[in-house]
Amino acid sequence: MLELLQNESTLVQIASKHNILPQNLQNWKKTFLANAEIAMEPSKAVKEYKEELVKSQKQNERLTALVGKVTVEKEWLAKKLKSLGLSNLKQLVDFKPSSTSATQPLSINQQCQLLSINRSSLYYTPRTNVRKDKIKSHITKVFEQIPIYGEKKVHQQLLEDGYKVSLNTVARYRQALGLKAVLAVKQVNTAIPIKAHKNTVISSRSWY
Repeated sequence: MLELLQNESTLVQIASKHNILPQNLQNWKKTFLANAEIAMEPSKAVKEYKEELVKSQKQNERLTALVGKVTVEKEWLAKKLKSLGLSNLKQLVDFKPSSTSATQPLSINQQCQLLSINRSSLYYTPRTNVRKDKIKSHITKVFEQIPIYGEKKVHQQLLEDGYKVSLNTVARYRQALGLKAVLAVKQVNTAIPIKAHKNTVISSRSWY
């Protein structure tokens, strides 16, 4: 390597003398010159390395703090989302997400994963039980007309009106609708004299 740096002989001569390919000598020379600063001034190289290490550590600390903050916020949001029903969660899905210059839009699959819902539920439409709705509507109608009717009377009324339904079903539908029979309370007639008071009046007169 010293012969190569002294330039007293040509590259070909040195290669022939040591039985080495000229290309290999040229590559070694480039590598040596690239690291010559480290060889000549090791303290400077170590200082630069330490500065880069400190900078990397600070950056890692900032990233770690950021990840911790995002994790806490995500856990808080997940707890809040659990309190929402499926119908409300489905309304949060953006079927036509718009992208910005900085970020890519979230796909529907990604949105469903974040909301912890099944994608197939987005396209499911529950079937309407027409007969069940009619029976409930008629039960409500009977209650509005005769609120003192209990479940047995309401069941009998539904049978008379042509609805084939069991007593248990009527009771269950009334409970779901929040309907309870309004008990008729007999008012006390205060005009009726009380015998004890009458006897008291008579005894008072006899005393006079």
